[in-house]
Amino acid sequence: MRREFPMTAEEFVQHRDDLPEGGRWHELHSGRPVLLTEPDDQHGTIVLNLSRAIAEWLAAHRGQRSGYACHEVGLHVGRSPDTVYVPAISFFDSGPLFGQTDNIIATEVPRLVVDVASSNDRRRDMRDRTQAYFSLGVDMIWIPDPFKKEVQVLQRKSQTLALGTWQFLEGSAVLPGFRMEVRQVFAQPKWWTT
Repeated sequence: MRREFPMTAEEFVQHRDDLPEGGRWHELHSGRPVLLTEPDDQHGTIVLNLSRAIAEWLAAHRGQRSGYACHEVGLHVGRSPDTVYVPAISFFDSGPLFGQTDNIIATEVPRLVVDVASSNDRRRDMRDRTQAYFSLGVDMIWIPDPFKKEVQVLQRKSQTLALGTWQFLEGSAVLPGFRMEVRQVFAQPKWWTT
């Protein structure tokens, strides 16, 4: 089947399975599907560690806070031509619980986005990506960088923080009381080393 470009976000969803790799690791950049580098083990470790820490924070605040993390759900950040970025983790605290989990493109705006800078193609457009997330309405962005072993924290109307392994990643108003050693973001799971 021949596809016309630029492609809309709706067409991207409709034809995603026809793309190479069954559409995995694809985003839509200005109407054109783009295949990003497949995430490596470091990328997976970061996603695992942050997902676990967010789940533990939610469990500790059950009854006070609600929300959930989705993995690899697209965010429709640009129109005419359409752009859909797919960050590693999107944290939602509105709508039905787990309501965005099975969506290819989210219908709600996440409060927090985690976009891992684990490959050149993911790092190259990071400024455009963060500006697009803020324009969409995201409140906070975490950018773990496995090469520098740091996490950049971006919030609306705040200076960007670059946190080293000896510092702590905190959730501010989005995840109040969340605190995690940056070194733990990059730590190999214990079962990995045994």
